[in-house]
Amino acid sequence: MKKILISTGGSGGHVVPALNLYSHLKNEFDVRLYTDARGVKYIPKEIKKTIFEVKKIPEKKYLFLFKIIFLFFAFIKSFIHFIGNKIDIVISTGGYMSLPLVLAAKIFNKKIILFEPNSIIGRSNKILLRFSSYVFCYDMDIFEKGDDKIAKHAHKGVLIDPILSNCFYSKQNKNINDIKDNTFKILIMGGSQASLFFSKYLKNEIIQLSKKYKIEVAQQLSSDFDIDNYKKEYDKNNIKNDLFFFEKNFLCKKNNFDIAITRAGASSLAELAHLNIPFISMPFPHATDNHQFLNTKRYYDRNCCWILEEKNFNSGDIYKIINQIMIDKSEYFEKKKNLMKFSENETWENLNKKIIKYLNDN
Repeated sequence: MKKILISTGGSGGHVVPALNLYSHLKNEFDVRLYTDARGVKYIPKEIKKTIFEVKKIPEKKYLFLFKIIFLFFAFIKSFIHFIGNKIDIVISTGGYMSLPLVLAAKIFNKKIILFEPNSIIGRSNKILLRFSSYVFCYDMDIFEKGDDKIAKHAHKGVLIDPILSNCFYSKQNKNINDIKDNTFKILIMGGSQASLFFSKYLKNEIIQLSKKYKIEVAQQLSSDFDIDNYKKEYDKNNIKNDLFFFEKNFLCKKNNFDIAITRAGASSLAELAHLNIPFISMPFPHATDNHQFLNTKRYYDRNCCWILEEKNFNSGDIYKIINQIMIDKSEYFEKKKNLMKFSENETWENLNKKIIKYLNDN
């Protein structure tokens, strides 16, 4: 049985797809998850994992030498680790900690597969491209968004459906021209890092909407907000609400929403698309290489969503979009129909066969 090391860490945007990939592979291979101290909090206790910490140094020119030193020692640690552990394939989901592990894997001539869910190749994966056999991705255009050094690796690209949790495949909403119960159900979510901006500024938008329409809201709050105090204002305005902190696979448990207001992590958008929930995307403005904006643009260019950039946000912007939907739902239903095209042929079984085929390819 082949032994596979999945390297993941940092945010839930890296770790959640790695967990879903683990689920695809665990019955066919001996799979090991390697993560860092940040990533371990997203992994269930029952899943075996190895904490492989690589100290992250801020992106400051004067710290560059320290960065090289820490990476060198992490590489030596990885090298020693491969001596004592038989690994056949290394899969990197990106992130800082993957660099030394993959570089050490190359020394030992291991098969290397990169996973890139975003609409632009991440910085770590850019470095590791030359060492990889395949790059699993959701969009082959990622090889055109860069210089010739990236484009020349396009032959390694393997287009796959989004790697979602198995629970999503029975949840797809095929009913396009419908808003249930005459109540407009709104989801506000900020990804694994939550969104301080959403928690601060979107409550007033919801309250304003409730004065004209019957709405419900489920909202993810930033961890430093008090749910009880936040809830009081919604209750005072007779808004049915469900407030929560980050919860993995939240949309598997509750997905009867008419619209979502969301950050633009690749996994979040893929889940909403699979469930046919149109969304207003507000990409995190400080995301590396502006990848959240590019993730959103992929859907926007196919008329599946609305985009609001945080730097241009004005009070009332969310109200205007939803108010227009309630007045004339034709644009809303068109977006809903277009979202179905992203996921109409997605199945767990088809994706599973494709992934395993490439892992067994010698």
